[in-house]
Amino acid sequence: VAYYFINHYENRVKEGSTVAGKCMFVCMNRPIAFKFYNILKNKRPEWFELKVASEGAILSDKDKKELIPMPMCKFIATRSKDDPQEMYDLLVNDSDRKNAAIQFKNINSNFKIAIVVDLWLTGFDVPFLDTIYIDKPLAQKHTIIQTVSRVNRSFANKDSGLIVDFIGIKLVL
Repeated sequence: VAYYFINHYENRVKEGSTVAGKCMFVCMNRPIAFKFYNILKNKRPEWFELKVASEGAILSDKDKKELIPMPMCKFIATRSKDDPQEMYDLLVNDSDRKNAAIQFKNINSNFKIAIVVDLWLTGFDVPFLDTIYIDKPLAQKHTIIQTVSRVNRSFANKDSGLIVDFIGIKLVL
């Protein structure tokens, strides 16, 4: 799945099939998300370099003040005292997660790929987000609708959102 994701994501960006290159990858649980994160970090270490924006991005004065160096790919989840130390250290506190959300919601931020489990699936509005990869069963109708709606917001030059379903979501209405 990780190798497919890398190829699919890079092809979409190269083809210009995405508005801003922003996507979410929804994993089944935190250990799987952590493993997925580490595979990506091993295969695409450049995605984890801290940068304010992508190469060639034109930043406004406001962007220059508000954007902070971020990796292109980040694992967003709460942490637990029972987490392995490496995962605990990676997962940040509430304040840092709020800052990550602000950066992800800025079209020019270097933060493009959010790996999530439960956070940001509902009530998280990023109009230029146009791709969501789902590798998690979503049992509740409300959660399914909210999750797939992450990519269904209107935005200039965006005519659709893409849902890549690895798990076979079934919605019974």
